[in-house]
Amino acid sequence: MYYRSLFNFNIHHGYFLDNGQEKFLPPPNNNNGMSDADKEEALKKYDFSEYMRIKPTKATQKLLKNHRMLMKVNKQGFTVVVDTQKVQDKYEPIIPLQDELTLTFELQATDNYFYNYTNVTNLTNNRMYLFTNVKPSAQGSFENVFENNGGFVDGSFLLKEQATRDLVRAMAEDDEQFTTVTSQFSLANSIRLIEEDDTLTNNEKEDEIELLLNGTIQRRKKKSVVGYVRLTIKGDAPTDNLLEFDGDDQYMLENTPEFTVSFLNLKTFWRFISLSDDAILTTKNRKWSSRNGFVEITNSDFNPDGLDPPDTDPEDYMFPNPTIDIIKEENNKYYSEIFI
Repeated sequence: MYYRSLFNFNIHHGYFLDNGQEKFLPPPNNNNGMSDADKEEALKKYDFSEYMRIKPTKATQKLLKNHRMLMKVNKQGFTVVVDTQKVQDKYEPIIPLQDELTLTFELQATDNYFYNYTNVTNLTNNRMYLFTNVKPSAQGSFENVFENNGGFVDGSFLLKEQATRDLVRAMAEDDEQFTTVTSQFSLANSIRLIEEDDTLTNNEKEDEIELLLNGTIQRRKKKSVVGYVRLTIKGDAPTDNLLEFDGDDQYMLENTPEFTVSFLNLKTFWRFISLSDDAILTTKNRKWSSRNGFVEITNSDFNPDGLDPPDTDPEDYMFPNPTIDIIKEENNKYYSEIFI
């Protein structure tokens, strides 16, 4: 028996990996990147469990057990390994993995300040992120995780509202397949009862199901569920598969698929509030939030219209870097407030 990796999934975050305004992974049109040596040092100190938890769904827990697979969490993310046997120079799963077998993992933010330093979708809408090798049918344009390895968690991974509802429903139905006794309060059963209600028209049934699914999404988002990793053995194309296929035989890929997605830290205006004279000094440009490094603020960081009163002299003050506990949104702009 040999345990071999089916895939590795890394989750990075600029807030924990950047060095001040130097980016671990520079976004487009930003060349201010860290050196390779600094990146290596940053990864040594990095542990995604400081802000996020990964949990397999109930259906996935059963699938892992039934197919002699294990989920192993590490400091950068997690790996799924499969019990295999060696056949000549290749390794095949001891228990074959069906083409449509899908493993789903919930991503839940555990840091109360996660949304203060992370550039993600609004909590109030009914949309979630999905990282998958099978594009949702109701989505339209969407990014397969094989297409942008190391990509930012942005709109290309963000489901539309209907696609989010479809995902939540599919996961509920997956979970029910592995439940010996159907719960009358389960999401899948509640949907089924609506569909079987002869007193409702088809349109009314659709409205009721949409309302039910939206409520489920909101409850999960209030628990800081950000999205899901959902990988299928056979993806959208042969290059998106998690296994190598040769007729009816399947083998572990020679190069284990490794995915890395990176949360982008929030960029805010820095607003300094003097406690001694009530002066307010606001930077003219937004700056990256980062746990590491120090950003020096000078006179050149301010315009006259960012000074209140206008005759305020920045040279009269010291400018510490902001913490993540006070961030305000005003007119679709974000401000980090620092009391000096």
